[in-house]
Amino acid sequence: MTNVFRQRLPLLTYEIFAFWIYVLGVAMTAFGPIAHYISWFLALLSLLYGRIRYGAHLAVEVEPEDRKIIYSLIFFLLWSMFAHIPHIDSFYTWGKGASIPLEFITGLYLAMRLINTSERRNAFGLTVVAINLVFCFDVMFRPDFSVLGWNASLDNGNSVASYSLLLMPFFFCYAFWYFEKNILLKYLLCLTSILLIIFSFSSGGWITAAVQLIIFATYAASSKKINLKSVIVLVVGSLLILSIIFYVLGKGPVDSMKRELVQMMSFNNVDVLTTNRKDIWNVSLLMAKVHPVLGSGWTTFGTVFEKKRNEMADVLSQSLEKHISHPHNMCLSIVYSGGIPALLFFMIAYVLSIKKSWSGVRDEIDSDEIPWNLICYISLVSILIYGTNGDVFEGRRDVSVIFWAVWGLLLVIPGKSQSSHISDKRA
Repeated sequence: MTNVFRQRLPLLTYEIFAFWIYVLGVAMTAFGPIAHYISWFLALLSLLYGRIRYGAHLAVEVEPEDRKIIYSLIFFLLWSMFAHIPHIDSFYTWGKGASIPLEFITGLYLAMRLINTSERRNAFGLTVVAINLVFCFDVMFRPDFSVLGWNASLDNGNSVASYSLLLMPFFFCYAFWYFEKNILLKYLLCLTSILLIIFSFSSGGWITAAVQLIIFATYAASSKKINLKSVIVLVVGSLLILSIIFYVLGKGPVDSMKRELVQMMSFNNVDVLTTNRKDIWNVSLLMAKVHPVLGSGWTTFGTVFEKKRNEMADVLSQSLEKHISHPHNMCLSIVYSGGIPALLFFMIAYVLSIKKSWSGVRDEIDSDEIPWNLICYISLVSILIYGTNGDVFEGRRDVSVIFWAVWGLLLVIPGKSQSSHISDKRA
């Protein structure tokens, strides 16, 4: 009898445990940072056990083109962690800031090491979709009402926008590829994704989501996965559901939508158009010029801003009364924290990653498999666009973990130049 069960049920090896605990942590990270912190620790512990007990490899085998990306990211990590040490005020401040790029690289490594086959990518994506489809409904209607209220950081519209932009490629690709024949689930996923971005009430998020949808629709039409009927159903369905929700919830959501539309149309008033971010960007540039090569360190922006607030008053169009904790721009954040070299290393890796995903997208058009290169391409492009007024590193405690996973798994997707000894069917 024991042998029968062993044949039917796969053994829970250290590798399988590490994969699933990591995937669950990433999929549930929007519930709060503890989800992925615990899962990362257990996944790393499991991999270390495999190394000690069975001599399993901790290193990840990648193609030559991907090594360039990894080397650039390692240089980014080292420079942004250590270059600013000469003018940091305490070991605690340094350690707190250095953990940000270190978490980023750790997230990439775990994805590369564990989400390294087609089967694992599909299982990962399905888990992200299933768990977050439920959690979306707890997030999108805040502050009108809250079901669970977990993770207060998602009370902020900008955080919800980042969350929705990271999920949209998953939801739409799984809807039109994995659930192609299941009409109910297909449109439920898409409509949920659209509603989530709308209820972020973030004009930057809306613009970025529009770019995502254009890229997706272009590719899906080329793959014959979407047609005019699908577009009409989504547009009509979205308008109908929005009308019902606005009627039920009353004036609040309508006023929020009007506010964002007015902001998007305020081309003659840069302060309104950018929600006063223009001043924050000017201040960030001035602060970055203090240590343009070595950087000033991660997490120090808010403290330095308070010290220099009065000195920089002449560059502001109006008084910045609120505390500013970060530059509200991904590139400015990296330049301030790690200097120009850190930004160069990061952008080299970013551009090469976009190039790889774009090459893969063209190769996937005639395939019925989940288009992972498309998911990665849309994610990379959209985070870069949204990074003009937001910063993915600011969400590193929760939703950005999904982006680290997407970028990491991209680096182990076999490309055209794949060497014969590297197989996509690795165990």
